[in-house]
Amino acid sequence: MQSLEFELPERLRSELGGTSGKGVRIAVVDSGCDPNWAHLSFRPGIGLIDPEKEFHVKRSDDTADRNGHGTACIDILLRTAPGVEVYPVKVFDHRLETGVELLNESLKWSVEEGIRIVNFSLGTLLESSLRPLYRSCEVARRKGLLLISAINHATGWSYPAVFENAIGVEGAELEGPFDFDYRPQGAAECAAKGGETVRWLGGRRQELFGSSFAAPRITGIVARLLEKHPGASLEQVRDLLRRCALRVVEEAEDEAQV
Repeated sequence: MQSLEFELPERLRSELGGTSGKGVRIAVVDSGCDPNWAHLSFRPGIGLIDPEKEFHVKRSDDTADRNGHGTACIDILLRTAPGVEVYPVKVFDHRLETGVELLNESLKWSVEEGIRIVNFSLGTLLESSLRPLYRSCEVARRKGLLLISAINHATGWSYPAVFENAIGVEGAELEGPFDFDYRPQGAAECAAKGGETVRWLGGRRQELFGSSFAAPRITGIVARLLEKHPGASLEQVRDLLRRCALRVVEEAEDEAQV
């Protein structure tokens, strides 16, 4: 079953009209994708989990989703930007737990493969992850990758969402699938719709809410912007997001110090 594309609102016709994210390569770093879901946008991804040693890296072609989280995020991404090329990168298996080595390896692989956007619908609160993960994010940024990361909704911060070399996203109670607030001073720059009825394993659909499901909306919007502005830098993308936002919130918020 194909995903149902979200309808572009009138307010974004001038910025995103005529785009679908065509040709933009996106790594969805998550639990993989339902192997029974056939979609023209799918490209060969990679599994990074060592089945013998938890949180250790071992590259394989196993991108089968055994959790459902990655499939749900990809569903929202493809409904937002149906023309993108999706590369599942598996760092979760049955549980939504991973290690910084796996996240760093996902960024390394993305650089190797010429990925343009990395979607992290995940984050860590571990202080020991700060420096190594920041370094990997900075290497990726300098290679031209754009990193979009969900923020921990309970704490209001997590890595890498709060890094200045990533675009942080929080789930919010908004109505439209393309609605988001842009908050240049916030720990999470974007607050997008967090609730959706999403595709799950086996083609089932279920209603979920969270920052995890807001992040691929912003990833899809950025992909459509890159179709029109293919060479845009991180700062230029931030300016474009400001122009597309439903609201721009300029007030400073309490931010995590990193």
